[in-house]
Amino acid sequence: MATDLTKLQVIEPGTDISNITIGNSKYSDDIWDLRPLIPAKTIQECHKYIRFEYISNADMKEVVKQYAYYKLGKTKPQTVIGYINGRIPNFVEYCSLTGIHSFADVTLEDYLGFNHWMKDEKKVAVSTGNVICHIVEEIIRIGQIKGWNVPKFHLPKTASAGQLWDVQKTRRNSRTKPIPEDVFDKVLYHAVHDEKDVLTKAGIIIQSQTGLRINEVLSIREGCIKHTADGYDYMEVTLSKTEKGEPVIHKVFINDLVKDTIDELSEYTAELRKESGLKELFLVRNHGIRVLNTEKWSTIRLPHFIERHDIRDNKGKLYSLKSHQFRATFVRELVKRKVPIAMIMKQYSHVSIEMTAHYLTLQEAEVKEIYSDMILSPDSKIAGLRAKEIKGKLDTLFHGKTEAEIDDIITGLAKTMSFNPLPTGVCLYDFRRGNCTDGDGCFFYNCPNYITEVKFYPVLKDELNLLEKEMARLKELGQEPAYQVQAVKHKYLKPLVESLEVQLNGKESI
Repeated sequence: MATDLTKLQVIEPGTDISNITIGNSKYSDDIWDLRPLIPAKTIQECHKYIRFEYISNADMKEVVKQYAYYKLGKTKPQTVIGYINGRIPNFVEYCSLTGIHSFADVTLEDYLGFNHWMKDEKKVAVSTGNVICHIVEEIIRIGQIKGWNVPKFHLPKTASAGQLWDVQKTRRNSRTKPIPEDVFDKVLYHAVHDEKDVLTKAGIIIQSQTGLRINEVLSIREGCIKHTADGYDYMEVTLSKTEKGEPVIHKVFINDLVKDTIDELSEYTAELRKESGLKELFLVRNHGIRVLNTEKWSTIRLPHFIERHDIRDNKGKLYSLKSHQFRATFVRELVKRKVPIAMIMKQYSHVSIEMTAHYLTLQEAEVKEIYSDMILSPDSKIAGLRAKEIKGKLDTLFHGKTEAEIDDIITGLAKTMSFNPLPTGVCLYDFRRGNCTDGDGCFFYNCPNYITEVKFYPVLKDELNLLEKEMARLKELGQEPAYQVQAVKHKYLKPLVESLEVQLNGKESI
């Protein structure tokens, strides 16, 4: 029995395939039972089989089997099962409709027609279409090398899956934005006070308070809460296994709300864990006991939560909440709570996020994306020496553009500008030109590279109040030199705060 997928027997011309075993099955079987190759309890039993019986043509079935066997030596069995059971049927259906009975009969025109059919007739999502076409392309390319019965034509670059489905454009137009503050407040309120489904409640609360991905949240296990020597609580989460690596355990600090939620969840699923032997906390009983599925979370649980509590956007429509929005929202909440971004980003070297436990899930690109929306969006309210100039140029760029086109412009600007998040705004200075001063330099030198926005107003207002109290104290003590140092900072900080106050009151745009 072949259990080491990296050492599957190579099929050469003339190989006796009747002697080849995959899992509990023979190569010649129409259903491959891969249960011995997949860790127990990871997925439902019914999802541990590769099925070929839907392919009526023997030649086409043989090529798909050759591809499945090849891929089992390269990637996880679960991935191959998804390809053969969930993606290839679309191509087989198209071939049946168009009278194609073998991979070898497929022409370039057929392949392009298949793409148009999926777009126009099947109306599949861009990401799905891209994956399906990538698989078909791979079968053709690998088959040509291996000598399978596939077409001989070479797919030009213009016919590649990424080009045909314009995946990059789709990704640009699907930028993750934070949840609007009023909607976020409703989501969290109803999750804490009204939601009766413990798993849904726990998932929302944990994501909102940690910024973790949903697959990381669903990975938490019995006894995941730990304590540091100085009394702080943290939670262990698992980053999924990659093709070449083992699962990685990360630690993230948690507040009392998350701690209490995990305690409630642990008690709620205790019997399921006892019955199944599983250690995960997010368990459901559905054709057996299993870990809650990330897809079901995003496509069923979140929409139903929104419907149950009638959470709507500013246009009166039910809010379309996406799981990954909690990550973007988490960064925004850090700003609101005055948590210095300097704690999570290597501000001066500006190469990556500090891998501290609390912020381990945030990536530099995500932080920049959120700050770029904050500073560069059409409805932003910014202050700083270059604020009026920047706002004027943005108004010109945005004029007559759609929302999607504006998103593309902001993405491009964030990439081309040196865009460095600060605790109280953004620095447009390019650190590659040398070291900058510390944060106070923005005020002391009235730096033209410094831009802030109204969301930073509470932090800057507190800074100004503390500064004025310190100046009064120094004045009273007669410490004139120290007073003058603070006065220079006050000279530039006060107009900045006043500009934001004016915009908060809606009196002017800059």
